[in-house]
Amino acid sequence: AKKQNPDSQWSTHLISGIFCYLQAKDVFEAFYKRDLAKRLLWNRVVSMDVERNFVSLLKAECGAGYTAKMEGMFQDMDWSRETMTRYKQTAFAANDSSNDSLDVDIQVLTTGYWPVYPQYPNLILPQALLDKQEHFAEYYKTKYQGRRMSWQYALGNVNVRFRPDSGRPYDLILTLCHALVLLQFNEKEEWKLPQLMAAVGLEDRDEMERILQSMSVGKEGTRILIKQDHDADESKRKKPRMSVHDEDTFRIQNNFKSNQRRIRIFNILVKESKEERDKTVEAVSRDRLYLIDAVLVRIMKARKTILHQQLIPQVMEQVKVPAQPADIKKRIESLIEREYMERDSKDRSRYNYLA
Repeated sequence: AKKQNPDSQWSTHLISGIFCYLQAKDVFEAFYKRDLAKRLLWNRVVSMDVERNFVSLLKAECGAGYTAKMEGMFQDMDWSRETMTRYKQTAFAANDSSNDSLDVDIQVLTTGYWPVYPQYPNLILPQALLDKQEHFAEYYKTKYQGRRMSWQYALGNVNVRFRPDSGRPYDLILTLCHALVLLQFNEKEEWKLPQLMAAVGLEDRDEMERILQSMSVGKEGTRILIKQDHDADESKRKKPRMSVHDEDTFRIQNNFKSNQRRIRIFNILVKESKEERDKTVEAVSRDRLYLIDAVLVRIMKARKTILHQQLIPQVMEQVKVPAQPADIKKRIESLIEREYMERDSKDRSRYNYLA
């Protein structure tokens, strides 16, 4: 996107030259949708026009159903901006007596459009942030009665002013969980992982470990915490290990220095990316089963009765995703078990639709 110019047709060439030949377009959709959601929510979109144009090209190639959720994401972002503008003009915002130095921007998302994210319902938020949240929730419930709101803390981003003893202040761009962990060092100088989990209200140990790793043993220029291994030999100078033991201690890096004024710190994503990939592929495989089921039922409902050797090629033609005859046979057996169809009693290679 950074190299985009008015005469460039790179996205059109990408769709017509590469994408149109992909067999597993549903896999591409799942991964593209996941990454698009991250760019939108983490404010890392270089050009919204480029993003919208690419989705429109996907729509032209694959149909409206293929990009419906992506377009819904764009609508949510636009609607959220309008909602926050209206909210700040209301008496609810004017009567908000909480900390005025805390500026909050809330995004209202439609559940069906976005990927599923981890839930952290027991996070212990600072009172100033709770006050802002409650004021907006009161406004939203008054304005849109009947809608149910749930807070997705895993998606939150926070800008924090960090002042080490070296004197120069830095603006840290963190996830909400990172910020909550960092705030604990205002109360006490040294913490261990289990103590931080209890203080923050984060029950996922693996997530807490990734948070501490990213702030202590991540890339250069982001190590705002010092990690002390519980079994480290003080007579030997060694780098702290990557893994975090429950007895390892953490404290602020008071001599922290960086050439950058604004520093982004996000989780170390090596393990998480593999888990995300596996979950995405699993979800796509599950959706394919539902698609094959729907096509089978549609064909049987129209034909009422059909031979096996006629049914298989019709399904493969209509499914439009990679599917093997063996996969279709398994779904046929599943539909027979669920009494959507049956084998003909006189001809075992023929199927009858059950209304």
